[in-house]
Amino acid sequence: MNEKLRVGVVGCGTMGQYILDFLSDEKLPNCVPVAVYIRSSASHGRDYLESRKIPWVTQLNELLAFKPDVVLEAATHDAVKEMGATILAAGVDFIPMSLGAFVDCYLLEEMAEASRKGKSRLHIPSGGIGALDALQAAVLGGLQKVTMTTRKHSTTWKGIPVVEKMGLDLENLKEPVLLFEGPAKECVKLYPQSINIAAALSIAGVGFEKTVIKIYADPFIKYNTHEIEWEGPAGRVNVTFENTPVPSNPKTTYQACLSALSVLNGMCGTKLIGA
Repeated sequence: MNEKLRVGVVGCGTMGQYILDFLSDEKLPNCVPVAVYIRSSASHGRDYLESRKIPWVTQLNELLAFKPDVVLEAATHDAVKEMGATILAAGVDFIPMSLGAFVDCYLLEEMAEASRKGKSRLHIPSGGIGALDALQAAVLGGLQKVTMTTRKHSTTWKGIPVVEKMGLDLENLKEPVLLFEGPAKECVKLYPQSINIAAALSIAGVGFEKTVIKIYADPFIKYNTHEIEWEGPAGRVNVTFENTPVPSNPKTTYQACLSALSVLNGMCGTKLIGA
């Protein structure tokens, strides 16, 4: 493409800064960051943005005034709910990373309608997992159940209200503890900041009700690990992802950050792989 893809970003935390570093250092030469939305002038990301000489704004209309081709959300579920449809209706593509917001089935419908109105596209990244292309193909052949077992180091679950209520000594666990087993719809509500991949899996596969999630706090595990299984007329699949957490924020993995960059890279390219 002759012109660079103009990228707006919502959020400037761990993931946002990783993505902006990548773009600012021209590691995706066909993409350029044009502006970043932060909640207020007191946001922690402001100093980072000014050091990188990236414009920042505190209103969505100000972000859209920079005429981005695509806006990438790396903030919160609320940001997806509040901004997604407006961005799409304005004719700008949208990449949400906080996919747990889509446990509200009406939100997907709202964004689909906004996308049609704006002639734009909603891109669903794979986040910390993959094989979603194979899963989508398997669904077409008939599939009833998809299961994902997630294991993260026990201390990663500190500060999450539903886990705090269990009264576990997460610093001194002697064995893995099952924190949750049930449908993705319930999982996403209880673990909204830590299990967005359950939403990606549900959207690509058999939905939030039929996708079964198991979550373990594991004192022995090094990586954020996700084992995905499904079986249908096309065959049986078992795939495991072992992701390196970002040291400054173990709830975020490098793979999730890279999945966002992969979407941007695909938008700039001349070929689609696995789509």
